[in-house]
Amino acid sequence: MWAGWALAASLAGALTSCSSGSDGGTPPPTSSAQRCTLNAKAVPSCGVLWGISTQPPTAQQLGTVEKAAGRPFDFVYRYHDVNDVVPDAQERGIVAKGRLLHIAIAARDFGAASRADISWADIANGAYDASLSAQARGIASLKKPVFVTFEQEANQRTKLGVAGSAADFKAAWRHLHDLYRSAGATNAVWTWVMTGNADNLDRAATLWPGNDVVDWISWNVYNQSGCHSGTVDQVKFKSFADEVAPFYDFVKERGPSIGMDPAKPMMISEAGSVRYADAPQLSADWYAAIPTTLRKYPQIKAVALWDSVTDTCNYDFDSDSAVVSGVRRAGMDPHLDIGGALSPRS
Repeated sequence: MWAGWALAASLAGALTSCSSGSDGGTPPPTSSAQRCTLNAKAVPSCGVLWGISTQPPTAQQLGTVEKAAGRPFDFVYRYHDVNDVVPDAQERGIVAKGRLLHIAIAARDFGAASRADISWADIANGAYDASLSAQARGIASLKKPVFVTFEQEANQRTKLGVAGSAADFKAAWRHLHDLYRSAGATNAVWTWVMTGNADNLDRAATLWPGNDVVDWISWNVYNQSGCHSGTVDQVKFKSFADEVAPFYDFVKERGPSIGMDPAKPMMISEAGSVRYADAPQLSADWYAAIPTTLRKYPQIKAVALWDSVTDTCNYDFDSDSAVVSGVRRAGMDPHLDIGGALSPRS
């Protein structure tokens, strides 16, 4: 059922069948007459790429989650600091199996004893050029599109003003973009990732680095239900649709005023619902509703799930049979199961 994609320009691949709808009704049947392609910026011509971020970020865990989800994912989201080897051996294996990568580079040194933030100004001024250029050459060596993000969710309170100013962030982003270009990493697909929370939108507005250095606009979407307080409260449930809308509306309404082209392709780079101990079906339905919501937002061309336990928030879906059933329903929907990126279905 899964064939490879046809990539534009010099990217090789085979054509695959795809179908997509425009509203939130019953998913349309897959049409063998319609063909879907992936262009050089990894934008699918129809439907939505289905991605994943796992903890731990291992090949074994990826296999476990894919088995639970009932299909391979189209792309895998991985996180690195400024000194890491990029791509690492596991990431090369992911690409070799036909999947895309999304790589986030954090202004951190996870190997340092303090694990402290690195200033955006230092990055912009070239203090980490040697390691960042090596990473860029690694990305270039893959010879396939790779989503690349510098400092995902920079609009968090714990980042903006701590790692530097908005001007520092934009300068660092543009400097990294220049390094990649110099290293020949023209396959990098620059993906600006913000947190989608409504109370972070004003900060996001100060962090746009420029249309010439951003290919995709992305944000993260969570149903937290108060989990950061240590108590999950069903009363605070927010649907996927509830959480997608604020940032999408921000892009459309405020984007032009900050110099943003609001027509760029969009991605939900992390998405997850907390698990409810007494109501797992509530989480399952949250995931199952993703395709219906995305049909209303045809500009959103990719979405990745966050399968992890973070502090007091449990977004681990693959170990709960009820919750994973919702993920399976979403991933098998024709709007997301668009021929699968890039690897044959096993």
